[in-house]
Amino acid sequence: MIRWLVLVLLLIGVGPLQAQSPKRVVTVNLCLDQLALRLAAPGQLVGVSYLSLDPRISVQVDKARAIAPVRATVESILELRPDLVIFDSVAHANQKRLLRGAGVPLLELPWAASLEATEELISRMAAALGREEVGRALIADMQADRRRLTWQGPLTATAAVLQPNRGTAGKRSLMDELLRLAGLRNLAAELGIPAYGRLSLESVLAGKPDMLVFDGVANASPARATEFVDHHALSSLAGRARIVSLPMKYAVCAGPENFEVVRLLAEARR
Repeated sequence: MIRWLVLVLLLIGVGPLQAQSPKRVVTVNLCLDQLALRLAAPGQLVGVSYLSLDPRISVQVDKARAIAPVRATVESILELRPDLVIFDSVAHANQKRLLRGAGVPLLELPWAASLEATEELISRMAAALGREEVGRALIADMQADRRRLTWQGPLTATAAVLQPNRGTAGKRSLMDELLRLAGLRNLAAELGIPAYGRLSLESVLAGKPDMLVFDGVANASPARATEFVDHHALSSLAGRARIVSLPMKYAVCAGPENFEVVRLLAEARR
């Protein structure tokens, strides 16, 4: 099936990316979807990752529902007859090779784990889409939100981020940056835990955080992965630590939606 689709596209002559803006763009990565859905002109984006239809992790579900969902397979991508496919730079090597063989232009973009990196990502994607002005406006809005929401005093309160399976967001993670913008120290980062690590219940109790940050969606449906949230040992922090339930979809990808996390955290620390 893959060879047949590649042959068909070669016969009809899908050429290299032209100077004009692409008219049929496909993205196959959740975080790149979220930016493309903001930047693309009406009708320009014809396919996005199926993950963008999941309201638990996608902030652009309403827009995504109007666009064909795709998986990172050559068949599903070629069926949409794209003139540009946007990939993350570190995955899907085989699919990229086959698409290049079919003459389909690709744009590879790196993972952005910070707001600053996202601004560069927006600039590159906007240029590829021929939407530079929209990209500049989006970056300006992000910078304005950052100036407005950044905590100006010392970081005097500590937060512990508790995720399913006792996961946490440690140093140099996106959540670490958002906590600091909201005026909070990150307990996991101070313990030397990496960006994606685990935070034991004992470490939480010993660290005596001022705030416990949970994934509101995950904990709405308790399971073994989230049961520690209601562990009786955490009752010792009752009356001292504020409990904050966040829709973590706002912190899955680095982007404009992150400032909703900063706003909610800032409100909770008052």
